[in-house]
Amino acid sequence: MAIYRVPKKGNFVVLDKGFLNDARLSWKAKGLLAYMLSLPDDWSFCIADLATRSKCGREATTNIVKELIQAGYLQKEQARTAKGKFDKVELFVFEAPSHAALPLTGKPSAALSPTDKPPLLTNQSLNNQLLKRNDNEQESLTVYQFYEQHGFGFRSAHITNQMHHWLTIFSEEVVIYAMKLAVENNVLRWRYVEKILQNWQAKQLKNMVEIQADRQQFQASKRGQRREVVPKWFDQRHQQQEEQPSTIDFAAERQKILAMLESVKEKSKSTIN
Repeated sequence: MAIYRVPKKGNFVVLDKGFLNDARLSWKAKGLLAYMLSLPDDWSFCIADLATRSKCGREATTNIVKELIQAGYLQKEQARTAKGKFDKVELFVFEAPSHAALPLTGKPSAALSPTDKPPLLTNQSLNNQLLKRNDNEQESLTVYQFYEQHGFGFRSAHITNQMHHWLTIFSEEVVIYAMKLAVENNVLRWRYVEKILQNWQAKQLKNMVEIQADRQQFQASKRGQRREVVPKWFDQRHQQQEEQPSTIDFAAERQKILAMLESVKEKSKSTIN
């Protein structure tokens, strides 16, 4: 087995791996905790919101939260309004369970205050940032992500090695473009992608500018007018047929036919008599 990582440009988070090795936690609990720790420090957590961010549903999310509370990674606090009335229950996240055992005393920071209600626009503005980040991620998919997300099937070790090979010859943009052409032609097979790359390599095309120019030239040649080639002997024969005068005597032929009919009538009469 091998792990194929992506370059870390901006979409990454630094976490303490302690909770990932905590045998008390289920895989679901580890996943939820990792997700919560990946969000900004002033993020306002509630079960209703978390339930909408995965397919687990509210009941399953509630059970996972209870598991994290029992393990000491989460703490529930009853928030209050400015007038002292009870508000919604908020969740506070701790990267290590020992921190959760500490009481929230003294003057807490604005980001962790159990009594201060965070601005309503905080989650909304951050949601917009997350959506924008997701759009940017779609625009910068790696070869491996594009392969897996567009229905090419299981990526075996052999195919992965082939991808590595072509990435030493072409840029990632070129390899992904070849895969896009395969998707457009509805041929979701890596062998077809390789044929495209081999064709470009044979033509000594090295980058997207040269590849696009080659495709435009090919499309222009396809749009050229097609003329049907007719053999010369066909025109000559047709012309000779038109030039030859008709030698058939239609009047004589008519008389022959009438005579034959008259003969048939006479034979019929003699047979009856």
